[in-house]
Amino acid sequence: MTTELISYDAGVRGPAAEPESLRVAYVLSTIVAILSAAVSLIGLLFPAVYRGNWGGMALANDGITLVVAVPTLASAIIYSARGSLRARLLWLGVLFYMLYNYAFYIFGIPVTKLYVPWIATFALSAVSVTIIMLNLDVAAIGRAFSPRTPGRWIAAYLAFAGVMISFLWISQWLKFVFAGHVPEVNGSQDAYHVIAAVDLAFAVPMLISSAWLLFRRHPWGYVLGVAATVQFAMYFAVMTSVCVVNWKLTPGSHLISEWFINCVITLPLLLLCLAELLLNVKREAARS
Repeated sequence: MTTELISYDAGVRGPAAEPESLRVAYVLSTIVAILSAAVSLIGLLFPAVYRGNWGGMALANDGITLVVAVPTLASAIIYSARGSLRARLLWLGVLFYMLYNYAFYIFGIPVTKLYVPWIATFALSAVSVTIIMLNLDVAAIGRAFSPRTPGRWIAAYLAFAGVMISFLWISQWLKFVFAGHVPEVNGSQDAYHVIAAVDLAFAVPMLISSAWLLFRRHPWGYVLGVAATVQFAMYFAVMTSVCVVNWKLTPGSHLISEWFINCVITLPLLLLCLAELLLNVKREAARS
């Protein structure tokens, strides 16, 4: 790429002239932030909009999206425009979260009055991700990371996460193949169908590829490593909230469960991996 990366560090900003296509990504991502904030707020204020057995999960999604994802996306857009590499990588990661998150909405939740805005949010996130990745000077980004970055430790953890997610869903499918036991999530076969499909088609390839590239210290490994940790940190925050919401909404249920403990342990580990990556961006500018 010919894009000049000026002052790509945590605090220094520069007047890098960015291509027109990247300016389009700024506009589209701003629309994503506005749309996701609007539909999340509507979902929280009018929970009856959700039908089926996705209500608790959708409310938890809406809460984390509104309180965490949207402010992070807005901040990342602003500081990326000022030349921060850390912000640009965060920007990409939050958009990956939007893609992953709204895939569940548009493929899993029965059609509601928010259906088309969900599709628009998903589609605009996809276009923004594509534009950003096409305009990254990946070699310069690789040089911006300190040699002391614990990439292989982080890669090992991401690979472990990818393997465990694969085992979770494929093991249930194997039980169906060999024993006829129909897979389900919380009593819903449709939930398994959607969640397993999105995880195995999107989450697992993201985790495994970023782990492999990061282990080899390939520049793309740093890009995808940050994106993956941002995406999954936000989503484990969602899953922690799901446990709390279901506990509040379901009489007789217990908050402390195997899944809740898993979330409470995994979320800090993901945040630690993210911090290790971002804090090891060297302060000097990386120029292509």
